[in-house]
Amino acid sequence: MDFLFVLLSILVITLLIVVHEFGHFLAAKFYGFQTPIFGIGMPFGPYIEICKKWGTRFRFYFLLIGGFVAIPETHDETSEETLKEIDDLKPFRKFPVLPRAVVAVAGVAFNIIFAFLLAVIMAISIGLPKIVPSTVIKGFTSDTSAAKIAGLETGDKILSINGIAINTGTQMQSKIAEFKDQDIQIKVANKDKIYSVHSEGVIGVQLGYEKEYIKSENIFSAIFSGLKFTVNATLMMIFSVFAILASLLAKALNVFGLHLDFATASLGDVKGIVGIVQLITQDIKHNLWMILEFAFLLSLNLAVINLLPIPALDGGHLLFLGYEAIFKKKPSTKLQDGLVQAGFIFLLSLMVITTINDIRSFFVK
Repeated sequence: MDFLFVLLSILVITLLIVVHEFGHFLAAKFYGFQTPIFGIGMPFGPYIEICKKWGTRFRFYFLLIGGFVAIPETHDETSEETLKEIDDLKPFRKFPVLPRAVVAVAGVAFNIIFAFLLAVIMAISIGLPKIVPSTVIKGFTSDTSAAKIAGLETGDKILSINGIAINTGTQMQSKIAEFKDQDIQIKVANKDKIYSVHSEGVIGVQLGYEKEYIKSENIFSAIFSGLKFTVNATLMMIFSVFAILASLLAKALNVFGLHLDFATASLGDVKGIVGIVQLITQDIKHNLWMILEFAFLLSLNLAVINLLPIPALDGGHLLFLGYEAIFKKKPSTKLQDGLVQAGFIFLLSLMVITTINDIRSFFVK
């Protein structure tokens, strides 16, 4: 059974990458670029050629995770060996900066659009997740707080206040404020005792957080909620990615004696493909619907990561195109190829490090 969940997780990741590449493919076709190969899976080892349509060979590679589209007229990473096996390539055309930029950003756009569609599906099915205060006591504001003096403990789950059932932390806070300047009767889970606590509008507890799902009433509200949720999640994803990068940069500078205070992340905190699959597998075993939420987050993550100005990523291509647009000339082929190779080495190194992290965390609990 675990194998099936792992396989499902891998298929989701592959689907998101294929969606990304399909964005590049459609934009390239729109502008008239040649797209000799569209591959599902990593372009290594044996493959099955599914069909040939619109001047494109559609292939299925047995190394399943991943996908790619060859667009050699954008000076992409299509290898010379791959191009040599294509016997019907036409002479390459030169395209202006704008069409190449649209092709470069189309994959990111498709991942965001796909995430939005997933958000709409979640809104009308299971609901969109929202983090809200729980009714579980995480701690106390002080040792002399009313709740602590009354005998409540960390980990207690509050069930009712003055006989009124409490389901959410927000409801709990409201009731405590409602009975200000009164003694309130609190019942907690797995305890027979009723606690009498004096309310001053608050009782001095720190609550934990939990996730609740809010469903939309109709398709129109689902579209609006899905759009808002996608925009907010994208902004949070951008902030998180750049915060991690800034933290890692700060740690690197600390090595050279330039001490910065915000170095809180490390490469040990970064998950690789093994860790991502492990996380997805753990959650969907308990709730299969969680696959939608993970697909949403991973699709946005794929979009944001690809916009980073690292050669070999879409953001790197946009950086080269920006240089060309400003200076009216392309970077030298030697320089561009060298930077792309360096980008690949960096990404490959990061993949190796994160995979080691994943394997180590799997065995060291």
